[in-house]
Amino acid sequence: MKEIPTNSLLANYLPADYADSYSIEVRNKQQITPEEFRNLAFNQLPQWIDWLMKLRNAIVKPLGLDTNSKFTDMVCASSYNEEIFGMPDKHLNFHVSMWCGEHIDGKQELRITTVVKYNNWFGRLYFFVIRLFHGIIIRSILKNICKNNHHR
Repeated sequence: MKEIPTNSLLANYLPADYADSYSIEVRNKQQITPEEFRNLAFNQLPQWIDWLMKLRNAIVKPLGLDTNSKFTDMVCASSYNEEIFGMPDKHLNFHVSMWCGEHIDGKQELRITTVVKYNNWFGRLYFFVIRLFHGIIIRSILKNICKNNHHR
């Protein structure tokens, strides 16, 4: 598991069974806030990710997992440079940090860190399947932000 910085709000959701972190450096004229970062990341999903999310929802809805919550509904902590969203449920708890580095010389680091805590065998099985796509999706979201951020 990757080490979570102690000054991260995500430290409040540890220990975890799984953690990952992906980041990019963007060139922009002004500071991107954590809320803007979340919106850039999840309100402009590439079509194939949107399709995968719809497929996931169709599969897990009969199992009683939440398919209606929006990311804005799941925000549980925020600070000047970080926003945490997530959801505890009976199978697993996941939390995601949208961390924004300092804007210096027209550049800024944006980082998405995910932590997952399994609550039972179903949560472990569910995330085993999700994990196959998770890293690809997060990297694609960050790449999409770089591609679409040139106007800022």
